[in-house]
Amino acid sequence: MIENTKLTALVASRICHDMVEPMSAIIQGLEMIKAQEGAKTDPDALSLLDHGVGKAWAKLEFFRFALAGAVAEGDSTLEEGREVAHKLYSALKPELKWNAPAVAMPRPAVRVIVNLLLIANECLPRGGTVEVTAAKTASGGEVVVTASGPRAKLREATGAALRGEGDELSGHTIQPTLTGLLARQGGVELAARESEEKVELIARSPAFQLQ
Repeated sequence: MIENTKLTALVASRICHDMVEPMSAIIQGLEMIKAQEGAKTDPDALSLLDHGVGKAWAKLEFFRFALAGAVAEGDSTLEEGREVAHKLYSALKPELKWNAPAVAMPRPAVRVIVNLLLIANECLPRGGTVEVTAAKTASGGEVVVTASGPRAKLREATGAALRGEGDELSGHTIQPTLTGLLARQGGVELAARESEEKVELIARSPAFQLQ
């Protein structure tokens, strides 16, 4: 059992880590504007501000949805996660392709899928494509998040964290650890398949009902 204080600290560490880059862009853009002393605003400064604000907002929206307990209860559909997913990927390298039909599922399961999307991004160090698909199974349904691109790879520590087997909890493994914990609590089975330049993250549950 993870101590609440350690859990909170690691979640905060992860959020801070992800927010450093966009906040740095915002600060740099503001410094460039201040240095102009009334001259016409440099387009590069505006570009930095636009990039930083957009990425910061996208990541804050993602973390609010994926990690906040206030959105954890009730019935929902996979579509609830689509908007926050597209907003997140507008600030990331890979292209997001949402090719899943409507799937009814508990809201905690939607959060599991959205968290898998962030993990899929981390599998693509050189960018690529992340695709969301869904299909019926004999016992319910499955949602597959496929990361395709050069050197696509699921980190060993990330895979272990998803399975609940990680020995060491850190700021880098807290998000997949919480994803795996949320899945197990909600009766969602997680699996991963790897092939050349492809990683498939699979979520299965009897509660997934394709509409």
